[in-house]
Amino acid sequence: MPEVRAAAASTIRRPTPLDWILRVVIAIFFVFQGIDKFGSRMLWIRLFAEIGIGQWFRYATGVVEIVGAVLLLVPRATLIAVALLTCTMVGAFLVHVFIIGVGPQSVFVAVLITVILTIGWRHHAASTRRAVAAPSASSVS
Repeated sequence: MPEVRAAAASTIRRPTPLDWILRVVIAIFFVFQGIDKFGSRMLWIRLFAEIGIGQWFRYATGVVEIVGAVLLLVPRATLIAVALLTCTMVGAFLVHVFIIGVGPQSVFVAVLITVILTIGWRHHAASTRRAVAAPSASSVS
């Protein structure tokens, strides 16, 4: 029985084309957003000054966005990527609600959170189906 569990845990579900489309689009978006945080655009400088934590937080956010985007393209690291990006976007949403003000950007952030969580949910659901199906397939042979 432990061999069956080990075999089920070691197999990774291959993402479907829809999974890859969602992953690649979100990854490209976050790579560009992360890189943009390192630039000298006054938008980001003013925004992070308004948040009041300091400009180091702008760089930290950029790093988290880039790392999360790259990890999103590695199926085994999907849940880590989803956690990083979701936390980042929830923080962004809270900044919109409490500091900037609710507007169209807030809706966009909420949509991003939904897409990121959808990627995580699809990955988790497929992993759960695989783990449940693996023991019954092995017991037949």
